[in-house]
Amino acid sequence: MLARKNLITIGLVLMALVVAACGTAATPAATTAPVATTAATRAATAPSGGATTAATTSAATTAPTTAATTAPTTAPTRAGTAVPGSGKSITVAATWGGGEREAFLAVVDAFTKKTGIPVVYESMRSGMGAILRTRVAGGNPPDIALDPRPGEVAEFARAGNLVDLSKFISNDDFGKSFNQAYIDLGKVDGKQVGILFKANSKSTFWYKPPSFQQLGVQPPKTLDDLFAIADKYSAAGKTPFAIGGKDGWVLTDYFENVMARVATPQQYNDLHMTHKLAWTDPTVKKALTQLARFFNPKYVPGGAQGVLGTQFVDSIGQVFGANAKAEMFYEGGFVGVIATTDVNKSLTPEKDIDFFMFPQVDPQFGDPVIGGGDTAMMFKDTPEGRQFMQYLISKEAADVFATTNTISPNKQVDPTKFPSPLARKEYQQLANAKVFLFDGSDLAPSALGGDFEFTKLQDLVGKPGDVDRIAQELENFAKGAY
Repeated sequence: MLARKNLITIGLVLMALVVAACGTAATPAATTAPVATTAATRAATAPSGGATTAATTSAATTAPTTAATTAPTTAPTRAGTAVPGSGKSITVAATWGGGEREAFLAVVDAFTKKTGIPVVYESMRSGMGAILRTRVAGGNPPDIALDPRPGEVAEFARAGNLVDLSKFISNDDFGKSFNQAYIDLGKVDGKQVGILFKANSKSTFWYKPPSFQQLGVQPPKTLDDLFAIADKYSAAGKTPFAIGGKDGWVLTDYFENVMARVATPQQYNDLHMTHKLAWTDPTVKKALTQLARFFNPKYVPGGAQGVLGTQFVDSIGQVFGANAKAEMFYEGGFVGVIATTDVNKSLTPEKDIDFFMFPQVDPQFGDPVIGGGDTAMMFKDTPEGRQFMQYLISKEAADVFATTNTISPNKQVDPTKFPSPLARKEYQQLANAKVFLFDGSDLAPSALGGDFEFTKLQDLVGKPGDVDRIAQELENFAKGAY
């Protein structure tokens, strides 16, 4: 689990993160059950669970002893013939599959074409932290990994497992590509050990414009407005929301957006990073009570059991698939890529799929953006690995990423490179945010934010009236987690 000192350090950084400059962005990643799987072939067709997909466990948790493993393959260069290189390949691991994997491999291909260095990509879609800890202990980590949890990055850094990037990337070079807040997100105890390469907003609420038009409603500004729309759908015999609650991280993202709209940024960070705010605090209970409103049985396909039995990507299909069962869907900006590439390729952005800002709860707290991101960290210091990390901070890499409708917080990115208006819209949401807060469960000790909180919010799905009990159980666990 994270040391208190680490949590406070990250907290100070994130409290200062007020996003106002163009090019500022950040997102998600989260988790599924800790089963260590490694699959890295382009032929794999399973859709990704998001930059926010990959379960995490406590640092003290022993990694699974059995793992379904597919040998990673070197990503071919689609962009053309690569220039001669050293002949030495590097291995890069991340949580991405499906469309997100393809987006990253476009960057990999461009790097290989430019340098001649082959890259082997490993998709660690479940239990990334546990897999990496096992690999590090065995002396066989990947050269580079992109981790969605800042706490895990800090754990590896404090254990002496990561390369200090300032050895070969100057402060000026970092400053050309990133605002200081994003640079600081990659620092642990003053050392630059990471690069926040992929970013998403997690305050995007997805809907079907034709469905809204048929119902005669506009995107809501407040949570009460949203539930008024939900009631109108129900009265028309339709199901308002689909929620993939089998993946517990989805529920934490809901909670974080609501919490940020009933509390100050300081309270939000005090709850997740330092535990200075108790889970039994009235603001937390207010957030849990507002969250519980989504679990009205008439609002979701199959009621509580439907929520708990549906995984993230499958729930996207319940709204945007060929046989849709619901009308609205909350999750991060990465949903746009997954929905249009993995779920339903016939979708036309803005016409068939669009999003609005997660609605306000209390106007005094405005419209904060919750986000997350994947941080590139370097386990092995090699010339080839150094070239790859240098490439990741370049405008070229950010622009290649943008051509796949995937967002980097690199401030040099050219917004016109995004083919999809959804990606440009998300980029602007991030760039124009007055307040940006990092995914709270990703900042909490992994035993709490990656495990226990999942189960307690799943408990809330089935027992939405048990806010007091669930808050107390979260508080009891949190006392021993920090």
